[in-house]
Amino acid sequence: MRFKTRLTLAFGFFAFLLCTLFAVLLAESLTALEDEIVSSLLIQEADHLQNRFQQSPEQLVMPDLDQLKGFLSDEPNLPEWLKSLETGFHQSEDYHVLVQDLDSDRRFYLVYDEASGLLDRYEANLWWLLVFLVLIVSAVVLGLGFYQSNLLTRPINQLAAQVETVNTEKPEIVPLPVNDEIGLLSRAYADLVDRLGQFIQREKAFTRYASHELMTPLSIIGNNLELLQNENVGADMRNRAIERLHRSTRQMQRQIEIFLMLAREEQLEPSSRPLDWDQLWQDIKAQFPRVSLSIQMNAEPRIHVSESVVQSILFNILGNVEKHGSPEQDAIHASVTLEADSLEITNALPRSEQSAASNYGFGLEINQKLCAAVGWSFTAREEDGTFFVNIKFDSDCPSEPDTGANQE
Repeated sequence: MRFKTRLTLAFGFFAFLLCTLFAVLLAESLTALEDEIVSSLLIQEADHLQNRFQQSPEQLVMPDLDQLKGFLSDEPNLPEWLKSLETGFHQSEDYHVLVQDLDSDRRFYLVYDEASGLLDRYEANLWWLLVFLVLIVSAVVLGLGFYQSNLLTRPINQLAAQVETVNTEKPEIVPLPVNDEIGLLSRAYADLVDRLGQFIQREKAFTRYASHELMTPLSIIGNNLELLQNENVGADMRNRAIERLHRSTRQMQRQIEIFLMLAREEQLEPSSRPLDWDQLWQDIKAQFPRVSLSIQMNAEPRIHVSESVVQSILFNILGNVEKHGSPEQDAIHASVTLEADSLEITNALPRSEQSAASNYGFGLEINQKLCAAVGWSFTAREEDGTFFVNIKFDSDCPSEPDTGANQE
């Protein structure tokens, strides 16, 4: 049974129960009220008879009405069932009786016939009226329950429809504009779906980054394995090939660790060990022999970031420099300027690579995310045939890379 149906039936059931209880209480209250009125009437009539008897005993006349009759104990027409009653009030199903002493020898009896009373006369009609009112009120409350259940279930149905039609490629749920528990639930669902969407995007980015960044070390490993299989290769060349294999394997391991941290959106932990810039430049020159670096270190940056992160950023940048350099050039020139709070790399783009199109490769995207993860800002732009990459250290507000070049 649907929630709306259960809610509507619950409204109707409780309305019927309360109305029935009210009708019964009303009927009992009317009966008790009638008994109280009759008792007061009998007492007033008894006081009136006592006063008249005190004033003129010979002229005492007992009431003889349809509903109220009076009898003296010495009357011959006194009903037998009254003779056994003691002084006081007595009540049966049809009569109310008040017995009092008139003098030392006589009593009088006041008998109120309840069967001919106003309430008993219309008792059947009263019960039918109460039943009719119970049914009418129950029907009205049932309608209100149906209307209220529609109001309550409509946002739930809207939320369910959004969940059923969520685009798995780009999941999104619009929170419902209501300030109640259902609105709170919709906002929680929207937040959950948003986190799922971010997780999906991170998974896709991880796949893109891994396929892009691992391509170079895998190619190096493959080439060097083929070299080692050549029996004519000398020992010195074999040793260099083995060293390149080790270096490429370490590079893959560092990059995979970084990609996993980016995929989980973990904050990259700072390093307590100072960065060896000289060794870093040597590793870069060994990795990219075609790139001729002109390094100007105006001040040594004091950064607390692991060497693998800095190495990954610089490897991506200089890998782009090498990849997009002119194939006719034996050496591709790049300038590196180090300040206490920044690093800038510039290189001249071949004419074929100069473009105003915003076509960044994954390398720059990875760099931007790595810099953001350590609190740095990363900008890249192409201007007058020169490509500029600028990294600001310890930035609280990392920025997106500029879009104006196609160097990857």
